Order: sequence, then structure tokens, then C-alpha cells
Amino acid sequence: MRRLPRKMTQHPERIIAVFGGSRAPAHSADYAEAYTVGALLARAGFVVLNGGYAGTMEASARGAKENGGRTLGVLAREFGDLKPNDFLDEIVTREDLFARIREMHARAAGFIALNGSMGTLAELAIVWNLAKIDGKARKPIVLLGARWRNVIASWRAHLAVTEEEAQLLHVIATPEETVAFLSAQLHAPNG
Repeated sequence: MRRLPRKMTQHPERIIAVFGGSRAPAHSADYAEAYTVGALLARAGFVVLNGGYAGTMEASARGAKENGGRTLGVLAREFGDLKPNDFLDEIVTREDLFARIREMHARAAGFIALNGSMGTLAELAIVWNLAKIDGKARKPIVLLGARWRNVIASWRAHLAVTEEEAQLLHVIATPEETVAFLSAQLHAPNG
């Protein structure tokens, strides 16, 4: 993976949770995209938080670590056989998937959803629902990649997702635009 220049000082209160799949191999486009997200977040002064396991979770943590950033992984005891990735500065373990997502929501100032599977969708659905419920303390939610537009359109067409709910999600095409958006939303210095 390429190393990005110019590292910035971390701002611990600026934690971004990155949701993504555990099955992306190291040579895949999804892994490369997650690595870039982690690297850019670190350069912009964010701490990278994720589920702590393999695939894009490993990639975003690796991108952050290899570019001077700090990383946190939130594991679940119910995933007993899974090993945390090697790029985590801090590991927090919670009892189950729901406690894991609650912990990630409590710590994060914003969220990025990458390509993933059921776990990514569960994480996204919960933080999205919490954004709807708590209008005063909404945290930005970015869906990285144009593919998410089709997903949202399908939800709107086949489920009872309102326009107001859909507008809580920000579909952004590139990692660079994603980090710039979060930096502006959270008033963090941007690298």
C-alpha cells in the first residue's frame, strides 16, 4: 500500500468509526480503498475506530497506523475465534454485537460505511436509526462510493424509508472527499 505524505497531530476527541467487511483480501480494491480512508483520516487528525478484525477493518487501521495515526478496535466476545488485527493501538471488548455497536456509537464523532456485508449493514442501520432519534446530537454518516445510491434508492422504493431519513446519509464518491466532508462537519483541521 502507498504511504501518504504529511502526518498531522491526532485529536483524540475526533474519532471516526469505519464500518466495512471482514472478507476483503489484502489485494482487493475494497482493501485498498479502506487503507486510503485510514491513511487520510490519520493525516487529517482523526483517530480510526473499527470492529478490530480482518478485511477492511484491518485495512483502515493499517492505513492509519502506517501514516502516523492512532487506532481503536471494538471486539465482541461472541466472535470468540476471531483474532484482532495487528494494527490496533487499543482494544476494547464488549459482550456481543449490540454492545459493540453501542460502544462504537458512543466513542465516534462520525461514521464511514464501506462495502461490506450483514455486519456493516447492522452497524449502519443502528447508527442511522440513532441519528433519526437524536436530532440534537446527530453525527455525520458517510456512505463511501456511488454504489450506495442504488442501495438507498432500493430502500426508498421497497421499504418505508422517508426522504428525511435518507438525507441523514451522505453518499460521497471518494475517500478524499469523505475526509474533507468530515473535517468540515466536525471542524477538524484537514491535511
